[in-house]
Amino acid sequence: MTINLITSLQEAFGLSEAKVLHLIARSPYSYKIYTIPKKSGGERVIAQPAKETKYIQHWLIENVFSRLPIHQCASAYRTGASIKLNAAAHRKNKYLSKFDFKNFFVSIREGDLINHFIRHLGADFSVVDLARIARLSCIRSKDTKRLTLSIGAPSSPILSNSIMFAFDEKVYQWCKERSITYTRYADDLAFSTNVKDICSDIEPMIIDVIKSLVYPSLLINRDKTIHLSKKTQRRVTGVVINNENELSIGRDRKRAISALIHRYSFGALSKDEVHSLQGMLGFARDIEPQFVFSMRKKYTSKLIDEILQMRK
Repeated sequence: MTINLITSLQEAFGLSEAKVLHLIARSPYSYKIYTIPKKSGGERVIAQPAKETKYIQHWLIENVFSRLPIHQCASAYRTGASIKLNAAAHRKNKYLSKFDFKNFFVSIREGDLINHFIRHLGADFSVVDLARIARLSCIRSKDTKRLTLSIGAPSSPILSNSIMFAFDEKVYQWCKERSITYTRYADDLAFSTNVKDICSDIEPMIIDVIKSLVYPSLLINRDKTIHLSKKTQRRVTGVVINNENELSIGRDRKRAISALIHRYSFGALSKDEVHSLQGMLGFARDIEPQFVFSMRKKYTSKLIDEILQMRK
């Protein structure tokens, strides 16, 4: 028995049929767009839907998108996943290759979502309702006029994870046959191995897999392709793997944290700087707790606790 989307949304939100249909029609136009600076320079465009669309997207995440498949190699946006676990998967391998997709979220279009929903949710919803669900998940680009996922919508992470299922499975099987570890954290792909000279085969494989997909259409950002070994610093999603195969936050970040704590002890940090320091300490506590212990010895536990417990 198929589920009626309109009836379900009416019951969930106490809305009339006309209001639900209006929200579906208007949802791609209901986004607030702003930019934030990237760490690497430039700006990242964030697009958040209006609160009505946001509520519906949260409902869809819980009641619909939770039925979609997500591959075991996907290391972001899922219960139990973390940057730490993503990096830890690669820590025992000597050679590391990293790749990135261009404009990952906006590469995923309304038609891609509809095809994915038909494949995995076709037994639960009509094709008309699946098209409505796809529309509710997209923003209309002012530049291209296309409906795509956006960075900032609550539903984009789970949808981007699931729509990569076929890609992840093909890449995983290829890597498994060659003793290569593969993980994907959003649009960051990491491959590691102890087999020398095999990393040169990875990029051609990724291109072949992309070409074989029915959806979505993806492009590698070659500016971010990196090949590393133990001779250089291996870093996966911001986590350093040192030569002892242990996870670390890295020397530069340690120096920065220590300097900020020192400045804080003299009352020389702004509120924004304190909040940034809180985040850095929280990250360090998760990745390399021994470093935080050393900061407690250097600056006292009282001071570190004071920083961590400050309200934002």
